[in-house]
Amino acid sequence: MLQMADVRKRYALPTEKEILAGLDEGATLPAEFYYAPEVYALEQEKIFAKSWQYACHESAVAKPGDYAVTKAGSTPIIVTHGKDGELRGFVNVCRHRLHSIAEENGSKPLLQCPYHGWTYGLDGKLKTAPRSQREANFDCATISLEPVAVERWDQWVFVNPDPAAPPLATVTADMRGFTDDINAELREYEFQVRYEYDMTCNWKVWAENAVECYHCPTLHQSSFGKTYHTNPDDYAVRSGDNTIWHDGPIKWLPGNVDPAGLRGFRFAFTFPSSFFALDDYVGFIGSVQPVGPEKCWAFVDMYAKPGADPVVVKEWLEMWDQTLIEDKRATDIQQIGYRSGRIPTGRLMLDSESPLQAFMKTTLSALSL
Repeated sequence: MLQMADVRKRYALPTEKEILAGLDEGATLPAEFYYAPEVYALEQEKIFAKSWQYACHESAVAKPGDYAVTKAGSTPIIVTHGKDGELRGFVNVCRHRLHSIAEENGSKPLLQCPYHGWTYGLDGKLKTAPRSQREANFDCATISLEPVAVERWDQWVFVNPDPAAPPLATVTADMRGFTDDINAELREYEFQVRYEYDMTCNWKVWAENAVECYHCPTLHQSSFGKTYHTNPDDYAVRSGDNTIWHDGPIKWLPGNVDPAGLRGFRFAFTFPSSFFALDDYVGFIGSVQPVGPEKCWAFVDMYAKPGADPVVVKEWLEMWDQTLIEDKRATDIQQIGYRSGRIPTGRLMLDSESPLQAFMKTTLSALSL
């Protein structure tokens, strides 16, 4: 089985202790962490196969028979709402010849593989398989979809490919005091649009960009940086082992509206890939997913506050799309630098980029287990 020691040997990398010491001094992870296929393989096994990740809004599985499809790293997942009211999750792969059970969300009393018609209950148990009566010793009762862990975080449904995973609360406990308010407000917001972005960069490059705002005044001068105060005296960041929190005041509104009295921007990130945010006009939740060592994909579901000024909402949605397009361009270009092989590590500005240090330490810890 591949281990971090094998990767270190293959690429002549420092030891974990040396990398950690570098992180403490403000260095980044070695550049190879952002393009080596072996690191990508380890991340699938040690991070994405064992982490809680956002799956869907509760409305996608609101009533018995509803199901929603998602992915957690390379693991395809289906979440079902059973007749007994329970949410369950399974690897979205038929136990016959590994075809997916469903390609999109839906609602049915049974799940049937479209390839050969094997049919499962919403509890994952095989009900029927065409021609099974012609097979010796074939027993449907012994075959079920492979389970995964499922939990609610207020209105959000999270999944973990590891069915024996520790509870989601063990990951999110240190930010619940902040996010309870976000979720209570965001529950009232109305869905507007999903934005999707394909990046030619390692997933960590995109995630690291998302958890710091040191770049906001320069990269986002006419988008995020125009809308919110991003200087370090106004824009606050907090980091835990698995969670990152941002908040900052609104500084600009269309039509010269005075932003005084507004609560401003609040953002939460859970390792490795899920995030949500809210301000007085719009909110969103999304995730970044690895596609390959140097490719990733992100989606962001945008919501608007009922009764909010439609002019502001329209400009806010356009601002976020512009911001995320700018992020995509920047991270795609960053990947070229990581892949060049000429610069072994970067140098963080720890006063402004402490979330990056926390993210990188968590990544290193997970890969070294």
